[in-house]
Amino acid sequence: MPLVHVHGIGNRAPQDPEHVAVRDALYRQHVLAAMGCDQDKTRVWSPWWGGLVAEPAWGWASLDVAGMERLGGIEEASTAEAAVLDVAAQAGAAEPDRVLVTAAATSLQWAIDIVCGSLVGAEDELREGAAFCGRATAYWAERSDTGRRGDGPAVFPWLAEVGDDTELLERLSAELEAWRPAAVPNTRSAAVGWETFGAAGGVPRAARSVLRRLNSCAATAVTRGGATLLRGRPTRRLALLLGDVMGYFAQRDSAENSSIIALVSEALEEAVGHAQQHGEPLVVVAHSMGGNIVHDVLSYFRPDLQVDLLVTAGTQVGLFEELKLFRASDRLLTGVGGRKVPALPNVSRWINVVDPADPLAFAAARVFAGAEDLNFGTGAWWAHGGYVISPHFHHRVALHAAEGRQ
Repeated sequence: MPLVHVHGIGNRAPQDPEHVAVRDALYRQHVLAAMGCDQDKTRVWSPWWGGLVAEPAWGWASLDVAGMERLGGIEEASTAEAAVLDVAAQAGAAEPDRVLVTAAATSLQWAIDIVCGSLVGAEDELREGAAFCGRATAYWAERSDTGRRGDGPAVFPWLAEVGDDTELLERLSAELEAWRPAAVPNTRSAAVGWETFGAAGGVPRAARSVLRRLNSCAATAVTRGGATLLRGRPTRRLALLLGDVMGYFAQRDSAENSSIIALVSEALEEAVGHAQQHGEPLVVVAHSMGGNIVHDVLSYFRPDLQVDLLVTAGTQVGLFEELKLFRASDRLLTGVGGRKVPALPNVSRWINVVDPADPLAFAAARVFAGAEDLNFGTGAWWAHGGYVISPHFHHRVALHAAEGRQ
């Protein structure tokens, strides 16, 4: 079964292969399994469109404010003073070997997501690590009723017995080996992936390697919401994000078929052909700006391409349609009288995932007919970038995908 992942802004091909390997393993173990596919025969397309946006002509000179004549105002802290502030902030944070313990005190799933987002190792090790996190997420979801019964030590008393992150992973592994999941009608296939890899046998190597990566800086991010990471002048990454958005629209509107549109269209066309050849459904997952590009492609440039399940996460499709930024947007169509944009005839089902903690995620169901909004609340400061490497996200999407096949 084919799946096409269309990334958002700020990505270049592929900068983090381990991130991509974990992401694709989670796709295979959850949503593709829920759609009834054999995960060993699936193929994932990833059109890396970010590299097609123009590079800065002056090498980021616009970010350099050193040497400017002062106009007045408050003097910013020097580099040395900033370092002192960071050390002071870290002094009150959790110990380096208790990052996961600190996170789990609020939410066990939070700790699981941190592990999954930090996995390192060879491809097989990453698959086992992702499966371990997937099974842990299913365990958390069943025992806590997806957090509705509470979380942390109140629901998982054994958390109060662990002393550090190593003990937490060991105890979690023991709990998973003893746990027998309850049967859920029509969703059994979603569990195949994590039962095949890493269902037993202790903590996977890739998960153990996470402990070496977590340090006092990570502890600060977990316990203080990353405040020190967000302080200061705009960075190259932020500039890249803004540049990708404006670069896409400038490129799209300067030619009937931009190189970005062409690249994404080609990947979708290949996946459609693969799906038709094997008699399988096609799944498309689009994150952030990727959702806007996919909507442009399916609604205007390539309405002939048929998609069975479209999942958008942390996207601005609803907002962009309200602002009439798409090529297919009808400026005369508004929400007056409860009207909506007609559902795309070439998309069988559209699930739009919104994390309320994500400032770049917008609802779609009140603007588009046929869109289903799914609230995925994490409360995390990294919400926008965390969807596709969160086993909880994949678990939830898989459940909804399975419901659609009943």
